[in-house]
Amino acid sequence: MAQSRARQERTQTVRPAPPIPRLVSENGNHTLLVDGQPFLILGAQMWNSSGWPGILDKTWPQLRELNCNTLEVPIYWEQIEPQPGQYDFSILDKLILDARRENLRLVLLWFASFKNGQSQFVPAWVKENTQEYPRMLDGTGRPIQVLSTLSEKNRNADARAFAAVMAHIRRLDEPYRTVIMMQPENEPGSLGTDRDYSPAATKLFNDQVPASLVSALKKQPGTWAQVFGPEAAEAFSAYHMASYINYIAEAGKKEYPLPMYVNAWIRENRFGRAGEHPSGGPTSNMLDIYKAAGPGIDLLAVDIYHRNYMQFRALCEKYGRPDNALFIPETGRGIPFARFHFYAIGDYNAIGVAPYGIDPFHADPHDKRDKEKLDTKFAGIAANYRLLRPAIPLITSLQKAGKLKAAAEEDGLGDELLHFSQYDLLLTYGFPTYREGKEMTGRVLVGETGPDEFVLIGFDTKFQFRPRLGSGFSSAEFISVEEGTFENGTWKKIRNWNGDEVYHSTLTPEGVILKVKLRGLQSDKLDTKPNFER
Repeated sequence: MAQSRARQERTQTVRPAPPIPRLVSENGNHTLLVDGQPFLILGAQMWNSSGWPGILDKTWPQLRELNCNTLEVPIYWEQIEPQPGQYDFSILDKLILDARRENLRLVLLWFASFKNGQSQFVPAWVKENTQEYPRMLDGTGRPIQVLSTLSEKNRNADARAFAAVMAHIRRLDEPYRTVIMMQPENEPGSLGTDRDYSPAATKLFNDQVPASLVSALKKQPGTWAQVFGPEAAEAFSAYHMASYINYIAEAGKKEYPLPMYVNAWIRENRFGRAGEHPSGGPTSNMLDIYKAAGPGIDLLAVDIYHRNYMQFRALCEKYGRPDNALFIPETGRGIPFARFHFYAIGDYNAIGVAPYGIDPFHADPHDKRDKEKLDTKFAGIAANYRLLRPAIPLITSLQKAGKLKAAAEEDGLGDELLHFSQYDLLLTYGFPTYREGKEMTGRVLVGETGPDEFVLIGFDTKFQFRPRLGSGFSSAEFISVEEGTFENGTWKKIRNWNGDEVYHSTLTPEGVILKVKLRGLQSDKLDTKPNFER
């Protein structure tokens, strides 16, 4: 009887697995589904060497302050497989269980064959045996600290370890889906050389471009130099790097098919020359090659640290494509990036954003942050996340419908005009006038939820609606302005705005969500004829 009861209790505690995370696309708009529902990654990424319990245990309180819903954290091939075929998942297990306790999702970064254009995180038994696990050679014939992408030994060793990781995550986490996405390799490519100059690589470089790639890119056959001209070396590197990573990603997916992405160290720096940025990575000029050679890689992400909003928007435009969901897993911190996150989400339908270096335990001696609490430079992003997180179901539905736009205060930009189906919206910055300092904090997401209905989510921005020119109406009347938030996807009104609040029509410094209902008014026509009956 006791055995039967114990068996029954075990049966009752079996947790049915929610749907596996996946990316879906409709009409060129991409959505990340988690537990079967649209999800927006409001993330944070740890420093490179911070994916260890001694650092993470001190960082969870700061992540709570940030209001993020997802942590991006490295896991290390050298730690997980210290000897060939011997795996240690203890740190990975603690990470997943602690994140689950904190109600955070995880994006795991597989620091393995490639990380920031080098191969620093491979196990010692790979580093020390360069005959078996060969390196690339630069143009002088000197080996560099980058594994050769032509070596099946290199590729297969990485793939076996990654497959073991994915199988273990499935065993531990499938009923919970704490881990929602994987990054096999980080900012891959080769720093210091535009391609591998080993004899085997040079022979391949002088041969014909693979017919499958020529066909996919709709180019004429020829050698790499003939087909790609000045970008031949980088294209050669990108094809072999993408093929290498694709093999690893697909090996992992056979064990547990989570979405997989690879991020780019961008080329839009300095002279933009391959080797000065990691050559062969998913840079903006190599995206088509990655799409052709890496079908198992679900998306190509972009890391953006430029503080100029035009450069930020240009990169969003390049990576947010009908065949590629925009994901920005690394940005800087501070108010400029708090504004930029709104652009990514509102104008380019990003599935997620994250600042880099959330923990204050970097080895940089100039990092003077308070070790006990969230750095003040993350305050703007924390405010974003606090405001956006309960509104995720609405935001993702507006993204899907193409009804979401963003605007933000920039240097020399005093106001901005957005156009919707029935109304124009004038946004004016510089509010509140009593604020201290000179930081440009105005930023807003605007969603058109109906012909006369809008949702505004943002900070420090004055708003004024008018009917579209030619509509027959000259002004817009507020029927209602509700301040509130969302609880489990349901609108919860906090108060109505009227009087001074509507007169000033300014989003507050703390951030606010408003539901606005309008009515168009016809212009008053002056009666110029005399009225003798008055």
